[in-house]
Amino acid sequence: MGTILAAAAGPGTALEDLPKDALLCILTLLAPPDAAAAAASSPALPLALALRLGLPPPPPSRPLLPAAPCPAAARRLLRSLHRLRRFLGLWRRLPSGSGYASPSLAAFEWAPRATLAASLLAPSADGGVGVSKSPFVTLSIDESGDTVAVVGEVPVCVNFVGNNHFVVEAAAGEDEEVEMVSGSPPEEMYAHFANRRSPGAGRRRRGKQGRRGGGMEAEHFVRIADTEPTKTRPLQGLWKGICEDMTLEFYLVTYDNIGGVTCRRFRDTRSQNSGYSPVFWTTDTTFLEPPFSEQELDNYTSRDHIQGVTSNHAGTENRVISRILCINSSYDVVDPHLSTPLDDGRSVEGRIWLYEDGTFGFGFVGSNSIIDLRHVSSAGCILDT
Repeated sequence: MGTILAAAAGPGTALEDLPKDALLCILTLLAPPDAAAAAASSPALPLALALRLGLPPPPPSRPLLPAAPCPAAARRLLRSLHRLRRFLGLWRRLPSGSGYASPSLAAFEWAPRATLAASLLAPSADGGVGVSKSPFVTLSIDESGDTVAVVGEVPVCVNFVGNNHFVVEAAAGEDEEVEMVSGSPPEEMYAHFANRRSPGAGRRRRGKQGRRGGGMEAEHFVRIADTEPTKTRPLQGLWKGICEDMTLEFYLVTYDNIGGVTCRRFRDTRSQNSGYSPVFWTTDTTFLEPPFSEQELDNYTSRDHIQGVTSNHAGTENRVISRILCINSSYDVVDPHLSTPLDDGRSVEGRIWLYEDGTFGFGFVGSNSIIDLRHVSSAGCILDT
């Protein structure tokens, strides 16, 4: 795609340097999927220009400089491009009533020809720190400029509920946008849509072909915002680490509006501690700066770093610490086989050790190990797949 447009622009000429009318004439010769691919992959093509690409290639009898495309086709393409862009990023699956065990995380990334491919993320089966990606839903733009969604080869409906929540369910005719009712708490909204098929709940309009794949249960996802750390929020983001039971888990660390930090862990829905459970928290994000006290250094150096999922081996290689943060947890979250009894079952003190490379580890009083966390994504791309 980029080669075709660059050749049309001529050697040494950037797309931004072309007159707007000339660029539009070149781009309107492309089919809608190609036009969408160009708009998605090149920052030189603002969305306003992509609007002009809603026509199929002109017939040979058509002049080289075609007329402006049909406004309805342009609107469809704009809506489709805007809709696909809204899906980009990481999402968390909400629990379902079926008890079916499946990965809790989904990632949407651009694929060839303006296709948006969603993958379900899970710990790799090789026992390391890798992440496996299994195909989930694929969204693309058809020749008419509309979006289509499939799971495998089965058509499905993928509909937004507000801006940060979408639903995947069996196809029921045309996709419909469901808007959040202003002022409704998220919990009420999620509960409402999770029980849409209950008596009295709203029903979707069915197409002439009826409902296909009727056995598919609706799956709800909410957006994971702020998936990577920043300078002012170094702990923020989606992380992965090997926990005390020697399994690789995903962790989400978030900052609230009053300066607090909370970490939650995603666990396989088949496990006893399933779902999206808290791991540690603090209301004071003031770091301890070097030089550290001898007690703090001993607290770190006396611990083992868990290294492998299947090797049952813990390493003692310590890393350079840039800062230390005090955290809290609860007894039922910390490893139940603690080496030191705890007098206070309601609160367990711990530490976060922020390393020079921007990653961090954490551990609790009474435990002799450190759970080191790594990035799941960087610049929107999933790592270690």
